[in-house]
Amino acid sequence: MRKKNENSGRSKVLRWTASTLLFIATGLSAEAAEAYCRTSSCADGITGARCSPALPTDCGTELFWKNPCVGFSMQKDASAQVSLAVATDIFEQAFQAWANVDCGGGKKPRISAVNLGTVVCDAHEYNKKAGNANIILFQDETWPHVGANTTLALTTVTYNIETGEIYDADMEMNSANVSFTVDSMVVKYDLPSIAAHETGHFLGLSHTSDSGATMFLDYSPGSSALRTLEADDIAAICAAYPPGDPIPSSCDSTPRRGFESECSPPPIEQEAESCTMAPGKTRSSAVLAAISLAALGSLLKRRRDRRHHP
Repeated sequence: MRKKNENSGRSKVLRWTASTLLFIATGLSAEAAEAYCRTSSCADGITGARCSPALPTDCGTELFWKNPCVGFSMQKDASAQVSLAVATDIFEQAFQAWANVDCGGGKKPRISAVNLGTVVCDAHEYNKKAGNANIILFQDETWPHVGANTTLALTTVTYNIETGEIYDADMEMNSANVSFTVDSMVVKYDLPSIAAHETGHFLGLSHTSDSGATMFLDYSPGSSALRTLEADDIAAICAAYPPGDPIPSSCDSTPRRGFESECSPPPIEQEAESCTMAPGKTRSSAVLAAISLAALGSLLKRRRDRRHHP
């Protein structure tokens, strides 16, 4: 869904975007410390984080997928740099890495990602009155967001600001400005590493202060180290989706409102929701991490005494 210049003070759903920024370390370092963070929905429509151990900036309710199986789809054109088959395999492996960690005693987090096939739609959007797809796409021609020369990828997550439930997530790769590689022997900007990081955001995880973790806030060109999840990452995904009963084979991974391959599909049966978006604004959560927000309106629960600012 595109950004509209419409203000709404009664938002219930928020769209959050997390950028992976290009950074070449020159004399800067961070001490490794297991302090994973989960993205959270805070007061007044602000996206924040809750960390373990807790930080003074912690706030709100952690984001999560309610359904233990989540569908995702590759955009059918993939990239001139990476074929559809190769890209699909990379993102499937990234999701599997998160789903197959050992939370203790051989138990796994209760979350899985299911490949629902390719889609035609080549833009991120969330349709409140129609079907959806959680899309992974490459932007070969131009980067349609700010930071074209500093952004590797962008994950956009739409969620309920009251409960933290994730409704939709899309990942965009900045192939217009970045030379992605998949070979571990010749590495420029390692797509498997970036896929591992972005799928973490897709699952509701935020950046960590642990410089050795996949969810650390920056990436050093030429490195493939983020392919492997570390203790900090494992603690995060196990906290977000604690082990439980096995996920049944009948688990329905259909996106919210139904699966849709095309962009801007016609609305389905009328529901008691309306959609507006307010201008986004950006705030820095760390020197090299950015979170931009845009509010989506809903008339399900109108609160005159509470405004949710983007």
